[in-house]
Amino acid sequence: MFELAHVAANTPSRKIPADVLEFTKLTVLDTLGVLIAGRDAPGCHAAVDIVRLWGGARESSILRHGDRVPMPNAAFANSVMARALDYDTAARPGLHLSASTVVAALAVGEVAGASGMETLASIAVGDDLALRINRTTNGGVTYNGYEPTGVSGVFAVAAVSGRLMELDTDAMRNALGIAFVRSGGSFQSNADGALTARFNQGFTSYHGVLSAELASMGVTGPTNVLGGRFGYYALFSKGVMDEHGLLDGLGSEFLGPRHIMIKKWPTGGLSLSPVDCLTRMLEESKVSSGDVDEITVFIGPYAYGVVGRPFEPGRSPQASAQFNLQYAIASLMVRGPLMLEHYEDGAVLHDGVLGFLRRVHVVEDPSIDTEFRSRLSISLRGGSRVEVECGPPRGHPENPMSRDEVIEKFMRNARRSSRPLDDGAAKEVVGRVLRMESMGDVKELVELLA
Repeated sequence: MFELAHVAANTPSRKIPADVLEFTKLTVLDTLGVLIAGRDAPGCHAAVDIVRLWGGARESSILRHGDRVPMPNAAFANSVMARALDYDTAARPGLHLSASTVVAALAVGEVAGASGMETLASIAVGDDLALRINRTTNGGVTYNGYEPTGVSGVFAVAAVSGRLMELDTDAMRNALGIAFVRSGGSFQSNADGALTARFNQGFTSYHGVLSAELASMGVTGPTNVLGGRFGYYALFSKGVMDEHGLLDGLGSEFLGPRHIMIKKWPTGGLSLSPVDCLTRMLEESKVSSGDVDEITVFIGPYAYGVVGRPFEPGRSPQASAQFNLQYAIASLMVRGPLMLEHYEDGAVLHDGVLGFLRRVHVVEDPSIDTEFRSRLSISLRGGSRVEVECGPPRGHPENPMSRDEVIEKFMRNARRSSRPLDDGAAKEVVGRVLRMESMGDVKELVELLA
């Protein structure tokens, strides 16, 4: 952990490669867009109301609400909003970083008076640290039911926050140790379509910021965090620690652009391969829902365990739909390309979509070893069948969205809220973010959004 803490605390901003800074700016812009669009999603007003009830120092802004509350509390509420639509960035196997690292950077940077460049560098360094831990947890394939964001993402938030608080190596090591004590979370929230899936993002941000604050006040954390008898890899990776994967290129190679996906479609990442594939196929073939007798979607065991169950709206229809592939395919067939409005509670209960569900079958295929590969088998009226092999979706690092696509997504999301940005204000945010490395104080950006 010493090496990770040292790099997190001491890497000069000027050492962050230009392509990493450019990508990080896109994750900032994307996160702000989904936060604005998620402002009024189920559970988000509860997150804001509870931090208002807690009160405390007026430090950091609750974005699109205007209140200022203690740093960890602002990070909590803002992260719940940023994650609520499950349209934020993600990395295999379900690690959501930007909805915490970007949000925490703004909350802490607002108080610290951090420059735009230092804010970007902190996000890039924090993301890289968590992605290194993530790719060495069970080979980066599974967390065995633990929720990756709460398990490894909390380290990223502690690193981002600690860097903006100007912690030295020893204090940063303590911050990461304290964060480890708070790491955890379960994918059962996702599987059950519970609102706690989005709240876990808030918990991750809250505990990461708090860990750095406590370390800045002299609180110590465990030092043998990764390899200890009761350390990270013993608890979450069956005792297997890949030191090469953890440290190779540390401080010179930043993993964000290679691992983080900016989502094209507003649904859970484990559904994106077949959703993107079917969307393109329908556009090219002009097949309609009336032409289809049955669709069978084959996905791997990991994806199936989270999104493969038969769809039930449950107590939280939006959250249930976000993590359900059968719903996504039925909605796509009936209403066309997935849009945020298709995931509003009332829209989830659309009669045509619910009626089409019986024609969609999701099958677990043990031969599929990644969530970014899938297979479609489509039976058409008249007896013909179409078989399609699906790969990484649009937005995946192997199939990335362009800068213009990310801007378009932001502009669309910025309009979707009870407190939207008008086009002029949205364009101002885009310009500020894309020139963020020359921003003197990140409060310039926060004030446009608060």
